[in-house]
Amino acid sequence: MAKRQRTNQVTASFHYLVKRKRGEPESEETGFTAQEFAKLGARLRDVTPIDFSDEAEIRLIKQGEKIPLLKVTDISVARIFGRFEGAYYGQEYRNTKVGTIDADSLNLRTFHYIVDYRRDGRIVVGSQYLGNYGDYDGLSYFISKTLQTNESVVRSKSFSSLRHELGSGTPVELKVALNRPGKKLGSKSLFSKTGVFVVRGSEYGDEFERDVKGLVPQVKGSMEARKAALAKIMSQGDLMDIDDEDIAGCTVLMRQDGHQYTVYLLGDNNVATRFPLSVSVPPNGLLDYDSVKNEMVRVLDNVVTPGLRR
Repeated sequence: MAKRQRTNQVTASFHYLVKRKRGEPESEETGFTAQEFAKLGARLRDVTPIDFSDEAEIRLIKQGEKIPLLKVTDISVARIFGRFEGAYYGQEYRNTKVGTIDADSLNLRTFHYIVDYRRDGRIVVGSQYLGNYGDYDGLSYFISKTLQTNESVVRSKSFSSLRHELGSGTPVELKVALNRPGKKLGSKSLFSKTGVFVVRGSEYGDEFERDVKGLVPQVKGSMEARKAALAKIMSQGDLMDIDDEDIAGCTVLMRQDGHQYTVYLLGDNNVATRFPLSVSVPPNGLLDYDSVKNEMVRVLDNVVTPGLRR
């Protein structure tokens, strides 16, 4: 089988930044002031080329103090779009044209970002990916270093969408973890076993996909709200008699285009949803600046903003 290219899918993840008092992990998370966002904007607009022959500059990039900023556009006073390079290093590898690449050298890939200042002070950050490649970690660290002060630290929160996570994939199995066994009340159903259990589509029948995807519109909001909604669903009819505090987690294993991935209805998921962008990929993999900008604005306005308002 020929080696397949895995760099033809253009996506973007979205996150938002807040701050809290340094040294007080339980302190209230708050937004940023207009002056703080202006400071960030000024830093992003500085696209002065980096001197890669200067080892001190290379060291700053590796430490996250700098990232190569290539281009910037002020979409509005509260929204900035730009192009940057993500730095990869730390593993030696071979290239068929240039030979062995030293582990200490910087390998730079081009990506795009968008930052948006919200009325409540939160700063939304979108980061573009090409296939499996992207560098939100480097981008967010750089932005956080720019925003943090002696009094406050910056925290990043990921934006996820169950509907987009499920996408056009097919549910394979549903796993529910309970803090205590529930009481079985009736005949076999989607939640007919107790404790930690797995329901597989091959065993459940033809209605498995419909029933699993039917959960998504109801299981939304905060973790507490999701638990309460799932407990209500499980306690209906011939399902299980269970309280929301009994539920520890709920995941769905999906299959699409020959690969599997996990969607978290409940539980810890630190992976942001990657939303597809309708952008063509040229042979050299360098995406059109304006096309990416328009698509990231579309997702931000049509998906992320409505989600943040809930």
